[in-house]
Amino acid sequence: MSFLLKEQNSKKALLVSPSLLAADYGYLADAAISAEKGGADLIHIDYMDGHYVPNISFGIDLIPALKKRIKLPLEAHLMISNPEERVEDFIRVKPDFIIFQEDTLLNHNKTISMVREAGIRPGLAINPDRELSEIEDYLHLIDYLLILGVHPGFGGQKFIRDTLKKMVRASEIKQERNLDYLIAVDGGVNLKTAPEIVKTGVDILVAGSAIYGSKDVKRAISDFKSLIRT
Repeated sequence: MSFLLKEQNSKKALLVSPSLLAADYGYLADAAISAEKGGADLIHIDYMDGHYVPNISFGIDLIPALKKRIKLPLEAHLMISNPEERVEDFIRVKPDFIIFQEDTLLNHNKTISMVREAGIRPGLAINPDRELSEIEDYLHLIDYLLILGVHPGFGGQKFIRDTLKKMVRASEIKQERNLDYLIAVDGGVNLKTAPEIVKTGVDILVAGSAIYGSKDVKRAISDFKSLIRT
């Protein structure tokens, strides 16, 4: 975790991570720059392979390209079927976080350790229909827990309110076990759903359409950051 993220998290600041999946693909660098200037804390990059999810999104080389243009931490969220076969490729381009779909890993311990040993922060993402109990044994190994509020693969879906229970439980486990992973929520995050999400104790709001579909990216980010964490 970067010093900036540690400092903000200790002050119970709410972090905002705009998702490039909702940006104009012809202007991805501009979208990232506008997010940075608008006060975003991270940039979220969803990698889709057309297999684990039906869509295909970005190439790996987007990460080094963005690093030339912005200084924000980059989150690589791997929604791919064979992450253990590709993890070395992602390590090579050095995003700040590599986040795996928990149901795609054959060896959680080994893969998470490989990422951490490379100086990159490991994370796990969990789908709406998966129970947090599936990954409780690995939570002490990660720096980032991504709870999906919609089924992965498509932007603009309606938030699944039942996932709020998972957020509450993730916050409880974090406190009970004295762990320091960041809890993020992605999918269906907008100004209508965010207040209830924030009350669960999450650290990061990942938002796509609510930011890049707005006429004023800076204002959209500011509106999210004005929400108070419990």
